Amino acid sequence: MKRKWMSLLVAASLAIGMFFAPVQAAAAEPDPLEARQDFYEAVNAEDIAEMTIPADASSTGQFQEIQNKIDAELEALITGYAANLNELDENSVEYQLGAIYLCATDTAARDAYGYGPTMEGYLERIEAAPDVEELLDICMELAGTYGIGTLFGASYGPDLKNVEENVLYVQSLSLPLSKAYWLGTDESSSSIRQLYLWLLSSLYQINGKSEAEADALSAQLGTLYTALAPAQLNPEEYYDPETIYNVYTVADLPGFFHGNLSLETFCRLFDADRDDKVIIQEPAWMMAVGNLMTEENLPLLKELAVSRIFVGLAGVTDMQSLDVVLTYNQKAGGAEEKESLEKDAMSTAISMLPDFASRVYAENFASDEIKEEVEAMTEEILAVLRGRILNLDWMQEETKQEAVKKIDSMTVNAAYPDEWPEYMDAIRIVSPSEGGNLVDNYLNILSVDMRENIVSKDEPTDVESWNGITTYEVNAFYSPHTNSIFLPASILQGVFYDKDASEAENLGGIGTVIGHEITHAFDNSGAQYDEKGNFENWWTQKDYEMFGRLSRQVVDYYNGFENNGMQVNGEQTLGENIADLGGVAAVTQLAVTKGLDLSEVYEQYASIWAGKETPEYAYMLMLMDTHSPDSVRVNAVLSAMPEFYEVYGVLPGDGMYQAPENRPGIW
Repeated sequence: MKRKWMSLLVAASLAIGMFFAPVQAAAAEPDPLEARQDFYEAVNAEDIAEMTIPADASSTGQFQEIQNKIDAELEALITGYAANLNELDENSVEYQLGAIYLCATDTAARDAYGYGPTMEGYLERIEAAPDVEELLDICMELAGTYGIGTLFGASYGPDLKNVEENVLYVQSLSLPLSKAYWLGTDESSSSIRQLYLWLLSSLYQINGKSEAEADALSAQLGTLYTALAPAQLNPEEYYDPETIYNVYTVADLPGFFHGNLSLETFCRLFDADRDDKVIIQEPAWMMAVGNLMTEENLPLLKELAVSRIFVGLAGVTDMQSLDVVLTYNQKAGGAEEKESLEKDAMSTAISMLPDFASRVYAENFASDEIKEEVEAMTEEILAVLRGRILNLDWMQEETKQEAVKKIDSMTVNAAYPDEWPEYMDAIRIVSPSEGGNLVDNYLNILSVDMRENIVSKDEPTDVESWNGITTYEVNAFYSPHTNSIFLPASILQGVFYDKDASEAENLGGIGTVIGHEITHAFDNSGAQYDEKGNFENWWTQKDYEMFGRLSRQVVDYYNGFENNGMQVNGEQTLGENIADLGGVAAVTQLAVTKGLDLSEVYEQYASIWAGKETPEYAYMLMLMDTHSPDSVRVNAVLSAMPEFYEVYGVLPGDGMYQAPENRPGIW
């Protein structure tokens, strides 16, 4: 679970997920001839051949052992807390984690309790709603009390143009699958659509509908989603503040809901006034959904709301619903087996209390020494990027000075936060022995989180806040809204950073990650925010036009790469590609300055992206992920580095060769 504003204001991350494989301190030396043809394969072919995707997974890769190790460490802690719950302070973080895990594994109680009286009450109220306005009142109550989105959602987050203040972000119904799946005419898209309709039908049947009724309802909803899909933004557009920063007032909201949204209810639930500012990321989408808000569509709107509750809570209610969800996940990702109950229960417990899991992981496994060493490396890379900006031949001095302000103002958050959020102290998990159950505890967690979001709306934004970012997931982030990078403890180990590895290898690992995240401050999205994180133009017109032309070159370059027979979408992956190129270029310069072996840097960089995935998962990534495929993140980036040609003797005709005029470079 993440704080709501983190889901609204996109933080650029290193990877879409953590599906990686065996840790090795150093990359294997590739055959020189093979290195010039396909560097990714030359470095990784042997390791990839030995990789086996777990039966309950959709992919594996070079870092999975790190994540597996972390998962095992957390599992040992949490099962230990659960086994000794009576000995723990009921107010402690450890008690809450142990108690929620016991609730997740209490299958008898989950079956007996179902959705529980609270959510059953909402389902009954939805069914009985006499008109659209009352239905929207119920949906607003779900959003304002628990942050549960059905036909409506809203929460406070930093104002993109004044990040020191919070503003309301308002949403309507969202598509349950990527837009591309609803509109795709190929077999893969069709199969995923049908699989989702099977999920809906199965949940309807579990909740009392006949098979014929359930199939008819799911088909009706599928037809509606397909009709609505063209109005939704494409994945890359959510990263463009110019597109998603649309200012309205609370008083404007009824116009987006066919006049059926009660301002009195909205203002009461979200502590707002009619003239308060709101941001609507997708006005066209909200209007398309809002056009459905007529009395003749009331039965359909009720089914939309009910189905979102069924899907959203199926993983925390009865075991039959959970089994359907696990089967759906298995088939959607192309896995051989469903995830086990024990594994799901552990991931559920951790995801419900991420701040608590982050705290116990950091307290037990994070290294203060490595935190300091990585912070020092980050300062070196920041200095290199600062110098590279000042030496750019395409940028005027006025713009350079503004860019340098971003470098000098950037907040570096490494390993773990200095302070943990106090609002989580209000959470009290009721254990099974006390009559507690999973779904009610989950609703309590959601209500605490949502209440904090509303009551803290007038507090200034904390640039060092880790809200929405964990210490135990192998990833790294840049937040344009706070001009901050995050390097969690999870990623400061193994193939990323090893005290026994050479400096060159560590630069090829964690160094390229750091450079990547810093460069996000200057990708096509991050470049639109100033040093404080405000959506503010700091460019001269001439320089921004040149930046646009250079970005177009990156798009065209990546459009020339393929993965599993599918062309890379250079537009969709632009921001991550700029970050990859800038990060590796900065690390290359630092390594050269220090007289380090560039082959060690490049081979380690290639090795961290080794992996394999099922065809279904690979297809999903190509449709949805804003990152290029792993092999492209290696070959496309290194083929753009002049130093790579010198190290490996790449010549025209080699697979890794790109003509100098085709090699993109911005930072």
